[in-house]
Amino acid sequence: MSSDLASNVHKDISYVSSPNPLQKLDLYLPPHSTTIITETNYYPPVIVFIHGGAWRTGDKNQFIKLGQGLSHLGNCAVAIVNYRLTTKDTSEIKNPLHVQDVAAAISWISLNAKNYGYRDDRIYLVGNSAGAFISGQIILNPEYLDFHDSNLLTNICGVIGIEGIYDLVNLLRSNPNYIEFVEPAFGADEMILKSISPQYIAINSKIPPYLIIHSVEDELVEIDQSNNYLEHIKDCGAEIVEIETSLKGKHDEIVQSDELIQRMVEFILNIESKEAGWSQFVEIAMKAINFPIF
Repeated sequence: MSSDLASNVHKDISYVSSPNPLQKLDLYLPPHSTTIITETNYYPPVIVFIHGGAWRTGDKNQFIKLGQGLSHLGNCAVAIVNYRLTTKDTSEIKNPLHVQDVAAAISWISLNAKNYGYRDDRIYLVGNSAGAFISGQIILNPEYLDFHDSNLLTNICGVIGIEGIYDLVNLLRSNPNYIEFVEPAFGADEMILKSISPQYIAINSKIPPYLIIHSVEDELVEIDQSNNYLEHIKDCGAEIVEIETSLKGKHDEIVQSDELIQRMVEFILNIESKEAGWSQFVEIAMKAINFPIF
């Protein structure tokens, strides 16, 4: 593990006992976090970001701007997670290894909260593209987090899906050529694809607040994926669920935009503002981005 003290970043932390370089995460802490904790007894929430890349590409180092932006603007800790990928050289890596890796990372993040100065019971999941698929698997099927701690799922207090894939069956019906990355990771049996897609999972009865973001300019994933998932989350009993379609950008562009960071921070701070004892700090953070408190 390496640490960049100037920017409060801890790089390449192993979240499991493995030499695999993909089973690591980067941790971005908010500026002056030590001073904040000392003076206000405030411990920030932690955002867990799960990258996309069709389960075969993607890396945490592509999201340095996102980690820095969320930690500074939102005054949150941010963990950007790598997980094992399904490539020609690693054809043995298949579902559910991707989601199991992310669940292990979430467990590590929770267990090490006191060591780095953030809350272990205020966790936000953010998934981009295939990462949104993984976050949906984690939220809707408790087995992945229960393997580590049966109480861990209750510590997730918000989810954001960005340009998400949620339904592999309809994805392939709309884009048959996507079988090139779906089959290596999941196989081609439609019943299996349906059983593991968040669009059809309804095991967990308690859904945390959910924000679904999808740009109408996305050229790779149809907005129907997000619209249909929105209805599914509602049907699963979600009390707070929003969809945001006003942000601009193509599939890989939107996740690097300042507007996305702003929208994510607004969503998280609105939830945090309802937490007893947090109102003073949240008010300061919201004023910093000129966002009204409701």
